[in-house]
Amino acid sequence: MLQRHRQAPPRAYDVIVVLGAAVWPGGQPSPALRRRVLHAVDLLQRGYASHLLVTGGVGTHPPAEAAVMQRLAVAHGIPRASIVQEDQATSTFESAWRCRAMLWQRSWSRVLLVTDRYHLPRALLAFRSVGIQAVGSAVPGKPARRLWRRLSYYGRERLALAWYAGRAVLVILRRWR
Repeated sequence: MLQRHRQAPPRAYDVIVVLGAAVWPGGQPSPALRRRVLHAVDLLQRGYASHLLVTGGVGTHPPAEAAVMQRLAVAHGIPRASIVQEDQATSTFESAWRCRAMLWQRSWSRVLLVTDRYHLPRALLAFRSVGIQAVGSAVPGKPARRLWRRLSYYGRERLALAWYAGRAVLVILRRWR
């Protein structure tokens, strides 16, 4: 069951982790990337945390998703000093692993994870399987205007969730050894 951040008082979290999405040609954020960053910026400005950790490496088009996310957050009033970048991960699972080290290094344990609603169950599974007890915050609204596009997003996530569940079991079993 997903926990809701709305009941939490401001500063309930050490950091808001924002998961990346595609960067379009010319270094422009895709609509998904823009939605995620703007939602995180809103949460930060409302006092839910003091820092953003943006995660995402280079995909089809450079630069790294994290760099584009930082640029967008700064353009919306977030000080550069309040943003930490993880710019190597190329999957949600890899983001969880890479962010884990960064979180532990800074003693951040209260994590609010921001992504789209269709992606949130898999993202929470990935982060929790590596030992991060994150709470999710889904971006409000629909991820796409066209119904067939939304259905494709949710269908892809169902398959990916099953794959990640298997990976998570392996990670958990390795930790128990």
